[in-house]
Amino acid sequence: MGQGLSTQKCDFMIPENNKSHHTEEISTKRLIVRRGQPFTITVSFSAPIHNYLKQMKRTFLIVQTGPHSSKAGEIQAEFPISSLGDQKQWSAAVEEQDPNSWTLCVNTPANAPIGQYNLLFRASKSPQLLGDFTLLFNPWCRDDEVFLANEAQRQEYILNQDGIIYQGTENAILAQPWDFSQFEEDMVDICFFLLALGEDFQREKDPAQRQSPVHVCRAAAAMLNCSEFKSLTEYEPGQHHNGTPPSKWLGSSPILQQWIASRLQPVHSGRCWVFAAVLCSVLRCLGIPTRVVTGFTWAHNTKSSLSVDEYYDEDGTLLTQERSARVWTFHVWNECWMARSDLLPEYSGWQALDATCQEKSKGLSFCGPAPVHAIKEGDTQVDYDVCYFFAAINAKCHVWIHKADDTLKPAFGGTKYTGNNISTKSVGSERCEDITQNYKYPEGSLQEKKVLDKAYRNMKELETTSSTQFIFFPTALEEPVNLFIHFQSSSLQLGQDMTLSIEVFNHSDREKATHLVVGIQALHYNGVPIAQLWKEEFHFNLHSNSVSNLKVSVPYTWFGKELGENHLLRLTAVLRDEDSSYMYLAQEEISICDSPLTIEFPENMVQYEPSTAKISLQNPLMEPLEQCVIAVTGRGLIYRQRNYRLGSVQAKSTQELEIPFTPTRAGPRRLTARLTCLQLHNLKSFRTTNIAAA
Repeated sequence: MGQGLSTQKCDFMIPENNKSHHTEEISTKRLIVRRGQPFTITVSFSAPIHNYLKQMKRTFLIVQTGPHSSKAGEIQAEFPISSLGDQKQWSAAVEEQDPNSWTLCVNTPANAPIGQYNLLFRASKSPQLLGDFTLLFNPWCRDDEVFLANEAQRQEYILNQDGIIYQGTENAILAQPWDFSQFEEDMVDICFFLLALGEDFQREKDPAQRQSPVHVCRAAAAMLNCSEFKSLTEYEPGQHHNGTPPSKWLGSSPILQQWIASRLQPVHSGRCWVFAAVLCSVLRCLGIPTRVVTGFTWAHNTKSSLSVDEYYDEDGTLLTQERSARVWTFHVWNECWMARSDLLPEYSGWQALDATCQEKSKGLSFCGPAPVHAIKEGDTQVDYDVCYFFAAINAKCHVWIHKADDTLKPAFGGTKYTGNNISTKSVGSERCEDITQNYKYPEGSLQEKKVLDKAYRNMKELETTSSTQFIFFPTALEEPVNLFIHFQSSSLQLGQDMTLSIEVFNHSDREKATHLVVGIQALHYNGVPIAQLWKEEFHFNLHSNSVSNLKVSVPYTWFGKELGENHLLRLTAVLRDEDSSYMYLAQEEISICDSPLTIEFPENMVQYEPSTAKISLQNPLMEPLEQCVIAVTGRGLIYRQRNYRLGSVQAKSTQELEIPFTPTRAGPRRLTARLTCLQLHNLKSFRTTNIAAA
C-alpha cells in the first residue's frame, strides 16, 4: 500500500471529544481524553476506499509515547481496526464510513499509562501519523483506580479551580483564597514535564508505571520540594532573597510558569500551604481527585515518636529549638482519592500526601500517599509513611521550663494535644468542613485508646525528641493549682487592644505565695518564635481553696508592630509556687485575621459586557497605612493580575477603588484582592459572583 491508499487528514473532533471527557477547560485546540472512555475520530483517505478493499481488511492503529517506538522508555500498542471494539483494552471500531473516510471509535484501557501519545494508522509497513493526544486519569470511569462515584465530588476535586486553604488557629480558622488554575494555558504540559523530572529523580523511568496513581503522586511530590530539581524552595524566616514571600502568592499557575520561564530554577519561595496548593493543581490537572487539608496543632518531624517537647524560659518565652521536631500552629497537606491495588481493599479511598520536606531516617523526604483509614486505625506498619502522619496528629506535646541554672523542669498544665480541627473546603460551597473524624476517634474514647495501644506496639521508635527522658508527669495529686489564660475571643481585629483574663485555682488547704509572668510573643506558623512583644510580672498570695482573677489590658501599639506573615500571637502565663517551686503554664494562640478589604459587585453581570467592581480599604489603625498596594486577580473576570498603588491611607479612614472588567467566562467567578503596605502584609479578601451567559 506504499504506492496505494494513504491518509489525507484526520479530524480528532476535539470540541466533541474534550467536552465528553471533561477536558474542554484545558484546551479547545488539542485532543485531551481520559482513559477507559472511548473517543471518536474521522480518518479521510486520499482515494475511494473501494479501490483498496483487500488492503483495508488488515488495518491497524498504533499508539506510542515517542517518535521511536523501539526505544527503551517508550510505550507502543498496535491494535486492529475492526467492526467491534473491546472497551477493556486498546481497540478501534468503524462506526461510520463513506467512500473516502472512516469514523472510528477508539477505546483506551482504564489502566493505560497516562501521558502524551502519537496516534498512527497502518495498512502497510509504513505507519502514517494521524496526530497526537493526551491521556489522563478518569474519575468518571468505574474501572479506573481513581474512580469517584459522586458527581458533585468530581466537580469539586477535579474541575474546580477556585480553592480555599485554611490557616489561623484551631479556634479561629482563617479562609485564604487560592487559584489552582489547573486548566490554564500550558499547565498540562508543565505537569507532565514536572512528572518526568520527578521520575528521573526517583530513577523510575519505566513509563508503564504511569498507570498507577500512587507512582504519579510520589513523582509529583518529589519534584516540588525534595530533589535537586525542585521547583519550589522552602521559605526560611530571616533569610533575604529576591523571591516572593509565601503569603504573597495567590495561585499555582504563576509559580509553575515562573519555574518554566527561568529554565527550571527553583522558585522562591514556598511554605506548606504553597506546596500543597501547587501539588493539588498538578494532580487535578492529571486527573487524580485531590483536595487541600489543614490540621491544627501539628507535631512536625517527630520521626514517628508519639511525644514532642516545647521549651520555655521562666518568663514564658518560647525558646528556639535546634531540634527539628516542634509543634506547628497548623500544617497543610493533600488528600488524593484512589483504590489501593497494592494494599488491602480497606485502605482504598482518601490518601494523605505531604510534599513538605520531612527529616526522615531513610527514604524520600516527602510523605505518602498514606491511607487515611490506616492512619485512623493506627496501622502504622502500612507502607508510605502512615507512621509519620499518625505521630503528627496523635503525639502529646510536653512543656519544659528551662531554668536559669540550665536545668529543665516540667510545667504543669502545659500538655497539648495535636491533630485538631482537621479541615478542608466543603464540596460545592465555600464552607469549611471538619474531617477530623476521618483521621481520629473521639478524644478519650475506648476506640482511641485501642488505636493508641496498637500504634505503640507497632512503632519501632518510641523515644521522645528530648534527650531528657521525662515522659511521665507528676499526677494530679501533685497539681494543687490550675492556671488558665483567656482572651475575649480567639481572634483579634486589626488595631484592637487586647484584654487578657487569668484565672488561678488553689485547691490546697493552705495559702500560697506565687510569682506570675504574663506575656505575648509573635511566632511563625511552624512554631518558630519571632519576638517577645510584651510581658508583665505579678506577685500575689493565693488563698486556700479559692480562685483568683486577674485582668490585664495591652494596647495594640505594644504588640502590633512585629507581627509575622501569618499574624499569629502566643499568649502565655507562667506561675511559680514560691514554696514548692512547682511551675504552671497556660497558653493560647490567637490570630489577627480580619482583612480591611471588602469587595462589592453590581447585581447583574453578563458575559462579555463591561462592568465595575468596588474594593474598599478601611484603615483600622491609629496611624496612616503607607505605600499601599492592592493586587487584584480573577480568572475569567480580568486578564492577569493587576496592581493598584494607593499611596497612603489616613488613620481610621476608608479609600475606595473601582475595578473595571469585562467577564469572559460565565458561571461562578471569584475576584481576589490582596493588600500590602509598610504596616501590614498580604491581607486577602475574596468574593464570588455569578456571571450570566451571553
